[in-house]
Amino acid sequence: MEILKRVAIRLPKEMELNRRARMRLLWDGAHDPAAAREIRAQCADDPLFWVNGFGWTFDPRKTDAPDIPFVTYPFQDEAITKILECVFAHRDVGIEKSRDMGASWVNLTAITWLWQFWKMRITALVVSRNEDYVDAPGDPKSLFWKIDYLQLHQPRWLRPRSSVRTSMHFENRDTGSVIDGESTTGEVARGDRRTLILMDEYAAFDVAAGYKANTSTQHATDSRIFNSTPRGVGNAFYDLMHNGETEIVRMHWSQHPEKSRGLYKSENGKLVLLDSWRGKVDVKEKGTGKRRVVDFPDEYPFQLDGKLRSPWYDRQRARATSEQEIAQELDIDYLGSGYQFFDAAAVQAYVRAWCRDAELVGDLEYDLTTGEPLRFVPNPKGRLSLWQPLGRDGTYGEDRRFVIGADVSAGTGASNSAAAVYDEATREKWAEFADPNMEPRDFAVYVIALARFFNGATVVPDASGPTGKQFLKRFVQDGDHPPLYRRLKDKKISQERVDEYGVYLNPEAKSSLLIEYRDAIGDAKIINRSARAMDESLQFVRSPRGDIEHSAALNSQDPSGARTAHGDIVIADALANLMLGEVELPSGGEPREVPPDSVAGRMAAARLAAAGKDEIGLSPAWSAGLGKGWK
Repeated sequence: MEILKRVAIRLPKEMELNRRARMRLLWDGAHDPAAAREIRAQCADDPLFWVNGFGWTFDPRKTDAPDIPFVTYPFQDEAITKILECVFAHRDVGIEKSRDMGASWVNLTAITWLWQFWKMRITALVVSRNEDYVDAPGDPKSLFWKIDYLQLHQPRWLRPRSSVRTSMHFENRDTGSVIDGESTTGEVARGDRRTLILMDEYAAFDVAAGYKANTSTQHATDSRIFNSTPRGVGNAFYDLMHNGETEIVRMHWSQHPEKSRGLYKSENGKLVLLDSWRGKVDVKEKGTGKRRVVDFPDEYPFQLDGKLRSPWYDRQRARATSEQEIAQELDIDYLGSGYQFFDAAAVQAYVRAWCRDAELVGDLEYDLTTGEPLRFVPNPKGRLSLWQPLGRDGTYGEDRRFVIGADVSAGTGASNSAAAVYDEATREKWAEFADPNMEPRDFAVYVIALARFFNGATVVPDASGPTGKQFLKRFVQDGDHPPLYRRLKDKKISQERVDEYGVYLNPEAKSSLLIEYRDAIGDAKIINRSARAMDESLQFVRSPRGDIEHSAALNSQDPSGARTAHGDIVIADALANLMLGEVELPSGGEPREVPPDSVAGRMAAARLAAAGKDEIGLSPAWSAGLGKGWK
């Protein structure tokens, strides 16, 4: 943006020097019309000169002096510059931020500067989730109150000569520029045309309203500013920040000079100091709860958990009620800030204890008409991963029995068709397949071949919707097919099965399926070797209705109405677990354990020993996390 390159003056950032510079500007502008014109021209050329010379912010926590000169930090300078560059380049920009980084003031400063000084007419729209957050007279949390504040703290000779302020509306009659406000109730900016649109705290919008606002504003402007702290992955803010198109501005607490004093982290349990700050820190002693002042770093009680920390961060963490709160408000952690169904800490512990790289990666060659398997062909870019070595004849021993969970997609590239193969005796994952471009009927032939390759494994498919129907129709077409799962009339082995193939995953059934799978993982009733599948589980969240959904499935704007979720491997795992839970139990009625003298048993013991019991900390969010899966 050419205008930002014509900068002649930089005001001092040290607070006392800045105050003196401001006083000189105010005096010169008030007493010399030529100086006023020159100062105004410099403000029009340089938004950073304007904000550091005449901008103010308000912080009610500073009871002695809540009105504070807006002296920008370097990360705020970069944010203002990037926002304006994106507006002039007609691009969307997303601001992912920790709390209390001045992001709202930064956004409104950039917009107000355009409205006040830009010679071309601009039309800005400021959007929040309700009208009070946009414009509530006398309420500092409202966005328009902040614009009022920026205007009223400037000298009269610098403000527009003629302007109008009404409810949800600013007009600069000198230039014809306007700033309007709107809430997300209804179709935001539908049929409107704007220079830019600010969507403030976008992740906090109702999920459906967030997606609707994205759709309705897309053609109303070429430049949108999405400003928010993360709130999980099941919302439009997450999608837009990860679409590869939105420009990203990151405002992390560690960029703030005051919050990052004493910045540190740990690597392999060893302390790493990241700045040279030394000073006194007020800490609370464990056990006694007494507060005392210690010397940093010599006496400071460091927390060596691998995270980026500082004394300020440690104190905020101690004040918080949950890890989710910290992930959302400070860490800019999308996964940690959501209402995850699978607990992140427990999943990470499980991956350390049980997951490993596949023994073989490749493709299964088979007859595309009959589904007769021919051979496994190694290929580092293949779609089939095997966690157990093949025998010399290229097969697995005939004494092994397997089950296969199969999640069926439409094959359009939006989500995977996935298959997960488990050994019945050890409950251990032996194979995993995923492909987004295989149509249901073709996937059915592949699963027939896979089941035959695994000694006539029983297949448990998701029979839901048109894709499930197409899969089943092709699977049973020739009559001579591997066994298909049939649902029990009751959750007891003694009960007969209904004459219905597969599992129909309505929201209630899917929630039940995933709960059983999570509990089986937590108790190590099954051993999932795939780190990819476990990582995928972290994207399942509780929906506003209480259902368990993959985050992408919460997009209510999906025109197909389909479950567009990825997370397909997790569903395949959960379907296999359903069958494993219903396989006949050995005498004594207890679930079979992984044989300790088997390859699986020895590897499990070695991995648990390597992981270390103390390292595997659990969150209460995992309902069954006290089983041997975590010990």
